[in-house]
Amino acid sequence: MIERPIVEIAPKTWLISDYKLDNFYLLEGEEKALLIDTGAGLGPVEEEVRRLTDKPLVIAATHGHGDHIGGSHLFEEPTYLCKEDMVFVTEDGRVRTEEEGNAFRERYARTRGRVRNPEATEEELVALIRKDGAAKFLPMEGGMVFELGGRPVEVILTPGHSLGSVCFLDKKERLLFTGDTVNDCLLLNFWPITTTLQEYRDAVARLWERREEFDYICQGHDCLEKEDKSFINDYLEAADKLLSGELKGAEIDDGIHQGLGIYYNKVRLFYDPEHLR
Repeated sequence: MIERPIVEIAPKTWLISDYKLDNFYLLEGEEKALLIDTGAGLGPVEEEVRRLTDKPLVIAATHGHGDHIGGSHLFEEPTYLCKEDMVFVTEDGRVRTEEEGNAFRERYARTRGRVRNPEATEEELVALIRKDGAAKFLPMEGGMVFELGGRPVEVILTPGHSLGSVCFLDKKERLLFTGDTVNDCLLLNFWPITTTLQEYRDAVARLWERREEFDYICQGHDCLEKEDKSFINDYLEAADKLLSGELKGAEIDDGIHQGLGIYYNKVRLFYDPEHLR
């Protein structure tokens, strides 16, 4: 039977892996708990969260893609979503994706699930899919602070992978939760729902300017532990070299993503040559 990895990466801070497809995080303060993202809507996520904390729950999303807010309808609490990313949800709160609801989850489980969980059968992965439903969303803006009780968490607007992508700065534990803004792979090749390379470069530059405020980053995919914050600088340097013409992209197919991109140090960056600036 396939199991969901759950790792305590810092005191009262859990990385909850969506069966290795994406990561979301639970942070507990003295008064409340914050759930950062809700995954794709696979498995008993609400029960697993409640086994970790009994504190009142606040939910906030790094961005509006279906693999990060697809489980929001499983919770009674509304999900905070940056206002620029409200385009990804319909008026009744269903996730608007390339293939909606259950169809998106099934495609996600059947394709990426087999890559990330080669030991699992296709039947086991598909059995994880939860029935689609409507969620509640509240608008969020950069600069907001979620106070959990002795643990403030700041919202930092970082447009790039989506117009309303954000990172969350946990000031107590000195962690930066980056969603898809800083993984080992970045997709900027879906204009107009991704920004220009210049806009993304400026966003990560602002993060790097604040690097003394955090020790590690916590990514939205792949890594099941805290990661080195130098990933941010790798993306900053890669973007600068592409914008200056020092580097040129090539066609990449990594088994999941395809398109024009570059490998640079620890990261790979897919981009749209028609929308550099």
